[in-house]
Amino acid sequence: MHPSRLVAICFVAVSVLLLAQIGIVGGRPFTAGAVLQGIGGVVLLLAGLYGVVRYEENPIVDEYGPTTYLLVFGLVIWQSDC
Repeated sequence: MHPSRLVAICFVAVSVLLLAQIGIVGGRPFTAGAVLQGIGGVVLLLAGLYGVVRYEENPIVDEYGPTTYLLVFGLVIWQSDC
């Protein structure tokens, strides 16, 4: 798998977690933090989907290196916390 596609898939997964966190936590009023989290989740989702589709023309990363492994490791840590 192209490393840029993998990173874009990680972005999509994080954005889904951000948006799901807003929907799951019941009784939480829409505060400024919740609105910013929703906006961030939507922006990250759109950027991730764009990266999945256009990973060759506009790569996020070019090769498997420290940046790729750091982003994938961050996703694993984030998902294990949820």
